[in-house]
Amino acid sequence: MARKERIVELDYVRSFAFLAVVYQHVIGVYIRKPGIGEETAFLFGMLFHLLKFAVPAFVFVTGLVLFYNYCDRLQYPRFIQKRFTEIVVPYAIWSVVYMATYHELAGFNLETLWLVLKKWMTGTASYHLWFVVMIFQFYLLYPLLRKLFRWTGQTVRGRGGRALVVGAGALAYAALMWLSYRYIPAHSFRFDLAWLDAYLIKYRDRNFLYYSFYFFMGGLVALALPQFRVFLQKRWLWLFAAFGVTYAYVGYELVKHSGGPIVNLNVATSLKPSMFFYTVAQLLIVYLLAVWVGKSRSQWKKWLTMIGHYSYGAYLIHALVLTYVMKLLNRWEWAASGFTGSLIAFVLCSALSFGLSYGLAKLPFGAWLVGAAEKKKNGSAVSTEPGFKRAM
Repeated sequence: MARKERIVELDYVRSFAFLAVVYQHVIGVYIRKPGIGEETAFLFGMLFHLLKFAVPAFVFVTGLVLFYNYCDRLQYPRFIQKRFTEIVVPYAIWSVVYMATYHELAGFNLETLWLVLKKWMTGTASYHLWFVVMIFQFYLLYPLLRKLFRWTGQTVRGRGGRALVVGAGALAYAALMWLSYRYIPAHSFRFDLAWLDAYLIKYRDRNFLYYSFYFFMGGLVALALPQFRVFLQKRWLWLFAAFGVTYAYVGYELVKHSGGPIVNLNVATSLKPSMFFYTVAQLLIVYLLAVWVGKSRSQWKKWLTMIGHYSYGAYLIHALVLTYVMKLLNRWEWAASGFTGSLIAFVLCSALSFGLSYGLAKLPFGAWLVGAAEKKKNGSAVSTEPGFKRAM
């Protein structure tokens, strides 16, 4: 079977998304600093909006990679075993590291074991680990999602029919976002069954259904990748216009629901209708930028590719690194607050997280700590079976 084209721009999308995640979390620290000015607070708020593409981008790329490589053929036992080793094992190890760092482990007993299992299942060992719980659901359920995707493609014929299905899917997803953001909080809606309530209500921010549109969006792109690239490059002006309009609107919402110098970053949640439409426009722009980078002769291409390769390990590590970076920067007032300080923290956290991921990947057991980054890098020129690191 002929080898498929290696999708070079995905490395750039992963690196953009990882860097966006880091700066989001830096902003989360700096915007809560006492004495922050109103202008700086709103600057952080608008930057936060600008970086919100990160998680949807990871989901989008995961869908693109899976449907690109496994739409026709899938050996599920081998597929899921590999993803478990490369995703869940590093996640479980770093979850324990975070629990130990936060002094949540009190000796080895049944109570501690139950706490660890609960943290693993819910992704609550640290504020960023929810993402792994959410994204792994797509791998677990991929055979069913694949069947649904293929059945729809075989049943619906013609451009008009497919456009209608995509439009209906977008409206249904927007309705789900409205349900999550408006209806459930306003009506205190809950299920009687504890597990159902936890999965659909309490922990809905890590439920795959609430990110499913971006996954299937990636699947659609995987089926027509060359045409998608051409579409983006021909329609770039319209894409930037759509992005500008939606960015202005979510910025208006941020101002409307924030009072004085206090900026409510909860307004910037991805799980609301306006952010959904904004995020779709932004994802198209991000992918277009990645295509442009791939065509350029920029010296940054090498570094962006490297960051993309080691992004999973760096993602797992960066929250711990940020804790110690802030302990260092808090010694100096000029670096502990303000926009300039946030840039310093961002650069340090990004560089150290990447460096640690790179170094740990070189160890004999590095795949257990940061995924199969090193193996993927060495075989990237010929590999047609990217794992989670390449799906990130």
